[in-house]
Amino acid sequence: MTAGVTRRRAGLALLGAMALAACRHPQQTTSPEAEPEEAQEQKPEAPDQPEEKGVPPEAGRPRIPASPEALLAPGAVKDLQRALTDRGLLGTHRAGELDDATSRAIRRFQESEQLAATGFPDRETLQRLGLDPDRAYGREGGGEGD
Repeated sequence: MTAGVTRRRAGLALLGAMALAACRHPQQTTSPEAEPEEAQEQKPEAPDQPEEKGVPPEAGRPRIPASPEALLAPGAVKDLQRALTDRGLLGTHRAGELDDATSRAIRRFQESEQLAATGFPDRETLQRLGLDPDRAYGREGGGEGD
């Protein structure tokens, strides 16, 4: 090999290493001694309102709903239950709650429609039940009030 080819390969290797280093996420420390004093004192963010559902975030992480029910707009579960009841899939249930009976009814509906039987109201399930997924997930207007 010539010196020019060797230098070119070395330059490309250096650029690749720099790009890889730039893409890496910073390593999280596991011991409190290694963290700055300010970071140790930070508390996770509490929900804005007590009725909010979700997993308390770790420092620097957004709040993530703990259940599909927490993702749904107010009243969407009632709309979902009404659609399942109208099809004879849902009997006794807790109105407005994504309870076990409602999840079982969703699963039965999904099986009858050859969908993945998860028991959760995903976009395709909502559409096939005649519900607007954007409305159910609060992206447009909202469901009926609780």
